[in-house]
Amino acid sequence: MKKKQITASLTVMCALLGIIIGIQYNTVKAQAQKTDSTRLTELSASLKQVQEENAALQSQLDKQQELLESYESGEVTSAAIENLQKENANLRSFAGLTQRTGEGLVITMQDSSLDMGGDKNAYLIHAEDILQVVNELWVAGAEAVSINEQRVVSVTGITCAGSVITVNGVRVAAPFEIKAIGDSSVLLGAMKFPGGVVDNLAPWGIVIDMKEEKEITIPAYTQTALWQQNTQIETEEQS
Repeated sequence: MKKKQITASLTVMCALLGIIIGIQYNTVKAQAQKTDSTRLTELSASLKQVQEENAALQSQLDKQQELLESYESGEVTSAAIENLQKENANLRSFAGLTQRTGEGLVITMQDSSLDMGGDKNAYLIHAEDILQVVNELWVAGAEAVSINEQRVVSVTGITCAGSVITVNGVRVAAPFEIKAIGDSSVLLGAMKFPGGVVDNLAPWGIVIDMKEEKEITIPAYTQTALWQQNTQIETEEQS
């Protein structure tokens, strides 16, 4: 492997770890501040888990920085390079920069066909409804999530402008297909929990179908320069 390729890999890994540590903590903390009291206990547990993960990631980041310094001083070994390649692959997967395949749950959300009067927007699926579903999946242990083939990561924005919903800046429309990789029975149980998002949307006639799958595929997150840089490095390593 060429020196510049190894240096680039180490730099990307350090950048990924730093971004993950900052964004993951801030995202969960912000959610805890904005969510009503009925969800505080659940989100507090999630925040604690993220804090523990961040501590582990910080330790890993320190090790990568030491490896980078040792390489720059010419002391890196072949074993260290092999370990670097493995950890680089793991980090790309953790950050959502690689495609994931595995057991999971497929959720399809469809606007209501009912018309009982009142505000017609009440019968449509909104960004906050999708966000609630995604949050339930994360809390239930989902390892990867996508919405209409858009990978959901720490920096993903799920927004609504009028009747238009965007995910990662890309317009998506009903029916909304949400895929989640993880223990399918646990994910399904979380979605069916009494008083959850499915129960809250049911009175408005919004249809939510859920199906456990032995194997689903979730695409990589591509709206980042880091993904492009990782792809370039991977191509150079294979050449």
